[in-house]
Order: sequence, then structure tokens, then C-alpha cells
Amino acid sequence: MNRPRASLLLLCGMFLLDASGLVAQRSYSTDPNPLDPGKPRSQIVIGPTVGVTRNWHTGGFRTVDDPNCPIFQQGAGWGILAGLTAEYQTKWQWTVVGRVSYQTRPGAFRQHLPDVEVILPGSQRPTNQTVQTDANITYNLIAAELAYNYRVARLASNVFLNVEAGPAFGYVVGGTNRQIQDLLEPQNARFLNPDDYPEENNGRRLVLFDGDIPGRNSARLSMKGGVQLEIGLFRNEWIMYPGIYFDYGLTRVTNNENWNLNTAMFQVDFRHAF
Repeated sequence: MNRPRASLLLLCGMFLLDASGLVAQRSYSTDPNPLDPGKPRSQIVIGPTVGVTRNWHTGGFRTVDDPNCPIFQQGAGWGILAGLTAEYQTKWQWTVVGRVSYQTRPGAFRQHLPDVEVILPGSQRPTNQTVQTDANITYNLIAAELAYNYRVARLASNVFLNVEAGPAFGYVVGGTNRQIQDLLEPQNARFLNPDDYPEENNGRRLVLFDGDIPGRNSARLSMKGGVQLEIGLFRNEWIMYPGIYFDYGLTRVTNNENWNLNTAMFQVDFRHAF
């Protein structure tokens, strides 16, 4: 083999080695889809998030400043959430997840007042009086979350188990309390109403309060954590993340009472590289 031809082959060999190194480096830097390693994807994926919330209001509050008005200790209710989610993916087993969503966190409280004996008009015999009081709470907020997500195990070819935790900040856009008092027994009676509260059900219900939660805080801080599945859909064009989370409140609902709110969330994220 003559020298020019040998030099040409040597240059071609060096070029091929260098090109293979560039290809390997590109494959590394584009971070292949973990659900489809042969297909590179963007490091940022976004999409919608939806879910339902199970809310527990605890602590205690009294809306009406009256010794006969009970202190509400525990209430619960179901709500919903909807919004947007985004994920920054790395070449390791962890990612960073962000969410912004509108959430409803209602709760319903109920207390029974001690039964008393009363004498109805036109009767000389005492009869038992049973009264219950309810407080129906609405509590709505816009929440922003930032979470650390870690892949724990592969459960199937395109199914992974992840854990996730991080802080959440909420701006409270609405919170109301409607407190009523119902006369359950006797059936043929109605409330005496010397304070002129609004009445319903032919005087058998008094509306003691209906308005914004007194002393409601406008912001909420919490810690949220849980587990989720990572499932590829439509040949891994979309990724679904169904999860169960617990949101623990670090701040109170009001600034003058020990009223706390904790929530279990059943939430599903859908993300895609647009």
C-alpha cells in the first residue's frame, strides 16, 4: 500500500472514531426516554393534572359568640382539583416536578346540643327537644407545588414506582361558613327566635351565620408527599402518573383559632414533550 492511500485511510479512521464519539455524547446529553430508551426526548414535559381531595378540618372554632353555641372540633369533606404540571427530567433516577392547580377543600361539621324538656303551647306535658347544629365550610385556593421525585423500582416494562415530596404554597381565593341550627324534635314545634336570625323550614331552622370565615388567613403553607406510578401511554408519547398524596398543613385556616386543615389527594398527572 502506498503512503498517500495509507494516510487517507488513517484520516478516515480518525474521522469515524470522532463521529462515533459525537453520536455517543449526543445520545447521553439528550437523556433517552426511560420508558423508550431508543427515542430521545425533551428534558421538560408538561400536561394537565386532575384529582379529588379528602379534607379533614380539625382544631376547633365557634362562629357565634354564645356559650350555648358548641365548639366545632372535627369536620370532613370531598373536593376536586385541576391544573397544570411540569417535570424536569435528568439522566439519573430523580426529577423535579412542579404543579399549579385550583383546589376545593370543603368540610362539614355537626354537633348535637344536649336534649332538654320543653312544654309546648296548649300542652301541660313536657316533651323532649332535640337540636343539632351544622357548619358547612367552603375553602378554595390556588396552589403551587415544587417536589422532588425519585424512581424506586420498575414494576413492568413501562411501569415504574416513584416517591415524591416537597413544599406547597396556597393562595386562598375563598372561604365561607354557613352555620345553621335545626330543630329535630318535636315535629310540631318551631324555634323561638328572639334574636331575629333568618329562618328556614317554617321556623324549624335558624341561620346563625352565613358569610366569609372570620379571621381567615389569605395564604397556606404545607408539605406534600406520596407515591405514584409512572405509566407510558400511546407508545410512550404520553406518560401518566396516578398517585396518592398527603398534604400536611403547616399554617392555620384562621389567625385566631387552632383550626388546621390536612388533605389526602388522589391525583393523576399527564405529561408530554411538546
